Amino acid sequence: MDNGTAKTGALPEAPHLGRAGTKRTGWLARFRRVATWVAERELWLLAVVVPVLMASNRVPPPITALALGLVPVPWLCRLVAKGYLTARTPLDIPITLLLLSVLVSLYASATLSLSMLGVYKIIAVIALFYGLVNGVHSERGIRSVTSLLVASGFVASVVSLMIMQPPGGKLPLLTPLYRYLPQLIGRWVHPNYVGGTLILFIPVGLSLLLFGSERTNKPWLALATASMMFTLLLTQSRSAFLGVVIALLILGIWRNRWFWLAIPLLAVVGVVIVRIYGVEGLVGPLSIAGVTETGIQGRVELWQRAIYVMQDFPYTGISLNTFDLVVDVLYPLFLIGPNVQVFHAHNLYLQIGVELGIPGLVAFLGLLTAFSLTTWEVLQSSQHEPNRQALAIGLFCGVVAYLVYGLTDTIALGEKGGAILWTILALMVVLRLQVQGRKAQGANR
Repeated sequence: MDNGTAKTGALPEAPHLGRAGTKRTGWLARFRRVATWVAERELWLLAVVVPVLMASNRVPPPITALALGLVPVPWLCRLVAKGYLTARTPLDIPITLLLLSVLVSLYASATLSLSMLGVYKIIAVIALFYGLVNGVHSERGIRSVTSLLVASGFVASVVSLMIMQPPGGKLPLLTPLYRYLPQLIGRWVHPNYVGGTLILFIPVGLSLLLFGSERTNKPWLALATASMMFTLLLTQSRSAFLGVVIALLILGIWRNRWFWLAIPLLAVVGVVIVRIYGVEGLVGPLSIAGVTETGIQGRVELWQRAIYVMQDFPYTGISLNTFDLVVDVLYPLFLIGPNVQVFHAHNLYLQIGVELGIPGLVAFLGLLTAFSLTTWEVLQSSQHEPNRQALAIGLFCGVVAYLVYGLTDTIALGEKGGAILWTILALMVVLRLQVQGRKAQGANR
């Protein structure tokens, strides 16, 4: 009787517990499917979120707050679906230190609202970086992002002709060409900014055109690269010219060691040009917001003020978007008129040190070091893959051109041109992750 009672007592509960367990399992499975679906479409979400954060000064605050709140959603969904927030990359530690420096710098901000606009942009470009790292896995995905990158450079070169300010008479031979440029939109973009943006694209397109093995893309690459180089020429940006020359020299040396001989030749040519035109003539007048000021002396004065700021605010910096406010009040300029707003130090490295302090500058240099080591690893592991090697060296040379340009001018990490830089960093990391994946598959076999 007892055994029978025990059995009959157990019968009603077992189906009940089974149904509850099945319901819980079914609910969790559905939740994970939804989380997987969201995580796999992170790039589509970022296609909306990133432009909103980059244009936060023109977007209503509630929309900016909504976009900011959507940034961690794919990360949390990936944690639920796959058990990790993001794929690990060699750039994780420098990026984390950079973000910490950005947050610490808010403590010293003269105008918190302006600094937050810069913070939104930094968050946007870092979200774009990790979105590409986690969302691009296949060869087809890499080709798609690369094609989009080159197409963006082509579109930027065409649109820039319509909105670029006249660069002045630096190269008189080019002056007649500006009369034939389309004038559909008010000219408000500085030519140096256009040049600094295009040099990120040109080495990629040129490397794929010369060294890639896919012949079907060569006509398109030739058109896009020619358009970008033509627009770059019309910017008359000496900083951009120097960046491209050095990047193309590295590209040539990678392809053929005989290009090392071009270094002393270029040095001789440079000395002759300096002797003819002088340093002041080569640098030209410092043009800010359409107002022409002094040349090399004006830049040197800006660099001195930037060094003073770094000495006074070594740990926190003065935060993003506050350079002109702090310099006008604490470090007034004498060679540049008071009617001119100077938004940056005309030197990328000093600008990062000014805004984020010494820790931020160290984080940025660490980012560049990690990127260089990643490039070396990709090149060493893909010696029999011409397309992969052409893409990797093109991406690397684009960053080199940007860094050389940054010696005398600035495109901040969170600006629209800076977003291209983060895309290039992400593409290189994706190439490395694929290399690691193939090594792991070979080890398993």
